[in-house]
Formats: sequence, structure tokens, C-alpha cells
Amino acid sequence: MPPRFASDLRAAIDRLRRELLGARNADGAWGYYRGKSSRLEPTCWTLLALSTQIDQRPPPDPDPAIAWLERCDRANGWLVEHEEWPFNIAYNALATFTLLSRSDAAAALGRRLLATVIASKGLSAPQENAMRQNNSLQGWSWIDGTFSWVEPTCWGLLALKKARTAGIVDAQAAARIDEAERLLIDRSCQPGGWNFGNASVMRQDLRPYVPTTALGLLAMQDRRDTDAVRRGLSTLDSRWPEERSASSLGLSLISLGVHGQPTDRVAQALVDHAADAITFGNHHGLAVALFALSSLGQRHVFAL
Repeated sequence: MPPRFASDLRAAIDRLRRELLGARNADGAWGYYRGKSSRLEPTCWTLLALSTQIDQRPPPDPDPAIAWLERCDRANGWLVEHEEWPFNIAYNALATFTLLSRSDAAAALGRRLLATVIASKGLSAPQENAMRQNNSLQGWSWIDGTFSWVEPTCWGLLALKKARTAGIVDAQAAARIDEAERLLIDRSCQPGGWNFGNASVMRQDLRPYVPTTALGLLAMQDRRDTDAVRRGLSTLDSRWPEERSASSLGLSLISLGVHGQPTDRVAQALVDHAADAITFGNHHGLAVALFALSSLGQRHVFAL
């Protein structure tokens, strides 16, 4: 690592960390922006990012963000920020992954939430002649009673695979992993990578996007022998410069690193982008960037 880059990297990490620590809400968690109500996605990503900061003081015991997640636990088994809101399945799976990645008492909430995630399925749909994909495959949806989408399915897979590494996956969970992998392979775009939902509509191929492709590759990292993963890696490696946001660059850096691909260029791009990301102020993006830069070159929770 060149000395100048190492210095810039350390400065970017410090700025991102200070910004997130200074933006914590009074309830202990994080919203998408300063002054906004706490939400699952930025809170979970910030917990993941701060866990990489080995030189920081440990959070209070119990961690106020974990206590906030526990207050979101509802009678129906889902985490919901407000009682009147529908539950977001994708970010519940993200929360499961986050909690199961911890070694403290928070993992118990993750294990309870895991059962709820396993039982959730996106709807199957009638097969249409104009669609080449298999509509009978069921992964995870954004909200209950709807079709499977790529991002929720990726988070569901990551949560179940994290549980598998801990030895807490049963036959039902193993079957869910198998079907979700088949869904992602089926939904792979023609050039490689993933769109948000389908690979084609009305016989028109859809383009892959960088964040969904990076997330798909993380979820499918143990299936590197499949054509979908090989083509996805090629797509991510060539297209990450086209989508320059903190979350897109951060996910690209994490995913390429997990797959053992060169990361120098995307790491430099993310360091260069850090100041703009802080100005924009989206805490989800800042946390993804902080995690990606802090764990650069190290084995971390996404390496299953």
C-alpha cells in the first residue's frame, strides 16, 4: 500500500467514523439522515462498520443500537420500527445477518429472527411466455405477499449462510438456500450480474446494476463454479466505475475483495469519494463505505 494512499485511507476512515458516531439518534440507532427517525438498514450497516474499528472504545453495555433493535421486535416475529408499518423482509434479513455476526448476547435475537426469515417466501407466479425466467422459484420479497426480488433474496441467503457457518441451519433452511441460489442463477442478466428483479421483461433483456450485482456475488460467493457468478464478476469488474456512490463503491469493494479480485482502483475511488459522501450525508452509504475501507485486505463477516 503506497504511503500516500495509506494516509488518505486512514483520514477517510476517521472522517466517516466521526460522522456516524456524531449522528447517532437519542434512541441509540441511526436514521438515513441526521435528525430523521431510526431505521433498520442504516443501523445494521453502522453496527457492522463500527465492529471493524478495533481502536475505538467499546460501546456501552448493552449497546444502545442493539437495545433499539430489541425494542423493534414485534409479536409477529419481525423487527418493525413503528407498530403501524409493514415489515421489511430484506432489512429483517440484514438484521439477522448483522446479529448472527456478533459474539455477544445480541446473537440470541438473531437466532429468533432467523426462524421468521426462513418461514418467509416470495410468491410464485404463473409462467408467462414473454418471460424466460422460472416464476415458480421462491426467494424473498420486500414485503409479505409479493414476488421475490434480488436484494431481499440476497440478504435472505446471506443470513442463512451466516447461520450455516454457526451450525444452526436445519433441513428447511438448507432447502431455502438451494432454491434461492437457483432463483439468483435464473435471474442473472444476459451480460452477467443482476437487475433489481427480473432479467428480462416482454422479451427485452434488462441491464445489470452495480449494487445488486455486488450483493448477488456476496450471496453466491460459495458457488464460484457457476456461470452466473463468473459472468457477474466480469460485469462488476468492468462496470463499477459507472455507478459512483458510497454504497455502490463500498459494495463493489467488499464483493471484489471477497472474491479475491484486485481492489486497488475501487478502493482509491471510494477514498476519493468519501468527502462527497459525507456532504451528501446518507448514513447507509457512509456505513457501507466505512465497513468497506476499514476491512480492506482483511477477512471479515461477509467472507463466509
